[in-house]
Amino acid sequence: MNGDCIENLSDEADSKRGEVVEKLVSDQMEPSLSIQSAGEGLYPCKFHWSQPDASSVGITGTFNNWGSQIPLHRNTTKFEITLFLPAGIHFFKYCVDGAWKYDPEIVFAPDQFGNLNNFIRVENAFSQGESTALQTPIKTILRDGLKLPTMNPQATEELFKVRAELSSSPDDYLQSTESTSTALNDLPSINLAAPQPTDTNEDSEYGLPIDEKTLVGTNGTSTPTQAVVTAASSAGRSRSGTMTRSKSEQTLAAMAAIDDDSDITSPATTRRYSRYLESVISSSVLLAATTQHFGGDLVTHEHNRRAQKGGHRSYIAVPQDSDKQTRNRSAGKLMLFLVGLPGRGKTFIGHILARHLTWMGHQSKVFNAGEYRRKIVGSNINHAFWDPQNEEMYQKRLEIINCCLEDAISELNHEECHCVIFDATNATVERRNILRDQVAQKTTCEMLFIESVCDSVELLKTTINDMKLNSADYASQTLEEAAVDYYHRIAHYQDSYESMNADKEDVPFIKVIDVGRQIFCNQVYGYLQSRIMFLLANLQLRPRPIWLTRHGESMFNTQKRIGGDSPLSPLGLQYAMQLDRFINTYYPTPNTNLSVWTSTMLRTGMTVERIAARGRAVVKWKQLDEIDAGICDGMTYEQVAEEMPEEYLARKNNKLHYRYPRGESYQDVIHRLEPVITELMRMDQPVLIVAHQAILRVLYAYLTNKDPSECPTINIPLHVVIQVTPKAYQCEEVWHHPM
Repeated sequence: MNGDCIENLSDEADSKRGEVVEKLVSDQMEPSLSIQSAGEGLYPCKFHWSQPDASSVGITGTFNNWGSQIPLHRNTTKFEITLFLPAGIHFFKYCVDGAWKYDPEIVFAPDQFGNLNNFIRVENAFSQGESTALQTPIKTILRDGLKLPTMNPQATEELFKVRAELSSSPDDYLQSTESTSTALNDLPSINLAAPQPTDTNEDSEYGLPIDEKTLVGTNGTSTPTQAVVTAASSAGRSRSGTMTRSKSEQTLAAMAAIDDDSDITSPATTRRYSRYLESVISSSVLLAATTQHFGGDLVTHEHNRRAQKGGHRSYIAVPQDSDKQTRNRSAGKLMLFLVGLPGRGKTFIGHILARHLTWMGHQSKVFNAGEYRRKIVGSNINHAFWDPQNEEMYQKRLEIINCCLEDAISELNHEECHCVIFDATNATVERRNILRDQVAQKTTCEMLFIESVCDSVELLKTTINDMKLNSADYASQTLEEAAVDYYHRIAHYQDSYESMNADKEDVPFIKVIDVGRQIFCNQVYGYLQSRIMFLLANLQLRPRPIWLTRHGESMFNTQKRIGGDSPLSPLGLQYAMQLDRFINTYYPTPNTNLSVWTSTMLRTGMTVERIAARGRAVVKWKQLDEIDAGICDGMTYEQVAEEMPEEYLARKNNKLHYRYPRGESYQDVIHRLEPVITELMRMDQPVLIVAHQAILRVLYAYLTNKDPSECPTINIPLHVVIQVTPKAYQCEEVWHHPM
């Protein structure tokens, strides 16, 4: 972009707007280069995508100013391409089957927007021959197939250099404290043989044979089920504070009797295992020493009431259908109107609200005017479409808005829908009054307006970056071109925009200023509206990675037992070391921001103790504890199928709502994780969550916008780190394998 364009832009807008747009595009300006052919000052660099199951792969980055994707060529098992780049650091990303990803096998780092991107440092060096040496990105992990994978020292050093160049105090990343070194030296050493390959298959829960005779007695009546867990108390330590509701009286008696009965044996009840457990606990220097304890047990009130009465039969927690409930549900329907200039995070807010309300039991859907525009007039349009002086385009915009609103009202009239979110600018009082009248004529519902007000240049840059990569509007443009066009679009709305005011509009509304710095509420009543207000007060629009991983393999995992509070196995201890190295490579202590959350259970504490020993604060959440298996705690799935076939089949048929006897259902877990999810949405820095399979199933499904019914069957294997970054248009997802 030349200087004349900036000058013309300043002539069209006031001086303040001119300064803003210059700041928006100045950081993105790059010379036009022919990067697919050799040239003076350009060096050949080879890129490839080797992850399996990809049908198409493209690449874009700072070398082409994040312009149109450059397709990679398929070569037997991988996609590859050679580009000619100038010397320096270049950030880039792959588009794999339409989804943006970075390659976890090569170096990556966060950019100024909070996104994780791969990078390559192109050296200004020639080989001894006539041609330039071919350069490639540095691999992050070295694998030889026999030993544990190791972090590539060259990648670690290169990442430090990049962080140092982007940091105002680069030396901070290389500092280490004496207390950190001492704590690491005090950890027990692990001298083990080469590990067996990690089993990444889903835990075997189904497919076990159930004898019909065990379900129906000889007289045709159901036989009472017995819950006898053949595990010694030393083999499966009870959960902290949950013994009375995790075990029935019969089970506790049976477990106590095992200690005195030498004829009863179990793989878990061995003196060697007991000594191993005592040794691990006594040698641990941390486990809870440097952690903060957070939260309480938020199991539902109904569950606690039933447990106090001694009830331990399984319960399918599905809402009952009744005419009264139907009437209440119909009367409680809600229409949300989003208000704000372009680039203020409305689309992100709309999708966050719809997802959260749906997961909390209020089925919600977003209707985005931009999506209707792309369907009706296509995506190959520029800012002139929003010019208020263009009467033809104004009529077309009215047609799009009316079509979108009609569909939103129709959806709200469906019985199963509780809330609809109408995502458009809705910039004037007149437009908002028209919307209210149209909705009132065609349906009965409550209406709430949500306005996002923000003049932050940084937020606009983040929004434009996200739109450039994920919106079809700017797929063929560079980041610089997208910034200029998008600011023109904002300018078309600026003069006529009317912010919501209680003196002018007698309607319920919530005004969010600067992403939660201030919140104004007007006539906001009721439970659902209050929850929406609370969620808006805890939203963070800036992209930040969330890292999810299960604890290392535990002793109960090796025995395929449910629940318990067992320590890590030798392989699990190896994963704890690998996870520490992996995290410290990308978030070196003490001067990088990373929050670490874990449960209160032994195996997660052992997994993060090396991370905490480096001086990293660890927050322990009671809500992150594994799903409570009740009287099945400590049993194998084979034992449950044999001794309690009715419970086994009930869980198999409805895993989402099935509640373990005296335990929890996945629905219970979803509700107790709500404060964790709310806090997660508030965080403005990366977060590492080390938890359990059921917990991570829920969090992963929530963050990737899956239906709640899918979460009980999602496979979250051991010894894998999943990185997700929630965004307005999609959730970025990359799986890492430190072992």
